[in-house]
Amino acid sequence: MSRTALPEPLAEGYSRFVNQRAPAEQALYQQLGQGQSPHTLVLSCADSRVDPATIFGAAPGELFVLRNVANLVPAFDRYSDDGHEGSEVGGQGPLTATAAGLEFAVGHLRVSCILVMGHARCGGVAAALHQCHHPEIAEDKGSGRYFIDRWVGQMTDDGRQVLADHPGADADTLQQQLEFRNVRQSVERLRSYPFIASAEAEGRLSLHGGWFSITDAALWWMQDDGSFSSVEA
Repeated sequence: MSRTALPEPLAEGYSRFVNQRAPAEQALYQQLGQGQSPHTLVLSCADSRVDPATIFGAAPGELFVLRNVANLVPAFDRYSDDGHEGSEVGGQGPLTATAAGLEFAVGHLRVSCILVMGHARCGGVAAALHQCHHPEIAEDKGSGRYFIDRWVGQMTDDGRQVLADHPGADADTLQQQLEFRNVRQSVERLRSYPFIASAEAEGRLSLHGGWFSITDAALWWMQDDGSFSSVEA
C-alpha cells in the first residue's frame, strides 16, 4: 500500500528537526512526555509572521499558545449562563475554542501570566476597519469572507472609536491605533472571565499586552496607562 507523502516544505522542516534539534533536546522531550508546566499563556494572531516561541526564544513546554485571527478575546458575556455560546454569536466555534483554552491554561495548567500580543499590518484589524466603512458586508454570505467578517466584527465598535478619535488620520495611523486598542480591549475582556478575575485578584496571575513590529522585529509593551513602549533588549 502506498504511503501519503508530506508536502515538501513540511518534509524538509521535519528532517531538520529530527536530525538536528530533536537529538540535542532529547532529555527535554523525555521530560515533556510526562506533562507540561508552561509559565505563560500567549494569545496571539494566527498570522504566519508572528510566532511567539520565536520572538521570546522559548523552548517547548514554556509557552501555552492560543492563536486566532487578530488575537481577539471574546467577552465572557457572549456566552449563555450554561457555558454555551449566546444567541448573538451565531455558532462561531472560535469563541468556544478561545474560552476553553483560557480556562485550561488558568484553571488546570495554572499559568502565572497571560499576554495578548498584537502585531503590525494585521489583516484582521484591516478587515475590521474596512467593515466600519462598509457595515453591510458582515451579513453578506456570498462575499467569500462571511466568517471572517463576523469574527472581526467584534472590533467594529473599537474601530469606530478610533475613527472618531483620529479624524483625518492616514490609513497606517488608523491601522496601528486599532491594533493597539484591540490589545487593550482584549486584555480588559480577559477580566470578564470569572476564573481569570479571581486568579488575578489572588495575585497568582498577571495580565499583559504586547505588540510586535514585523519590519524591525521589535516588541512593544503595554504600560499601565494603556500606552505602548518599545522594549529594550
